[in-house]
Amino acid sequence: MPAVGESERAPNVAKGVWDAAGARAKTEGLPLIWVMSRALAEYAAGTLPLPHRAAATKAGNRRGRTVFASDAVWSGADTQRAKDGVRSMSALCELLLDAYARGDIHPYARMVTTTQRDALTSSGAPGAPSVAA
Repeated sequence: MPAVGESERAPNVAKGVWDAAGARAKTEGLPLIWVMSRALAEYAAGTLPLPHRAAATKAGNRRGRTVFASDAVWSGADTQRAKDGVRSMSALCELLLDAYARGDIHPYARMVTTTQRDALTSSGAPGAPSVAA
């Protein structure tokens, strides 16, 4: 399900890459489409450098795979992709998913409950977020 402002895209990604990324996402309890969305957003923002090139996959086993991204993220990733010399958005998505499947990138989100946040703040733990009273 897309987040607010995101729309469906269908980059062509090799089945082997999609399946390998999906297997890793499953072990981490994450939806693969969320991983792809997060990787594209971080790549577009410049916080995720282009991963090492993946080994060539067979061209015949690619098809459109559902991913979600906002127009701003898709456009930003497309602009960065062109600067990095990647031939298409499909190739970029495949590179990102392959890097994720191999463990080269980690699009993690840190989420805590309000109680956990308050406990960290009140304990004065190093690196704990500060809140204004």
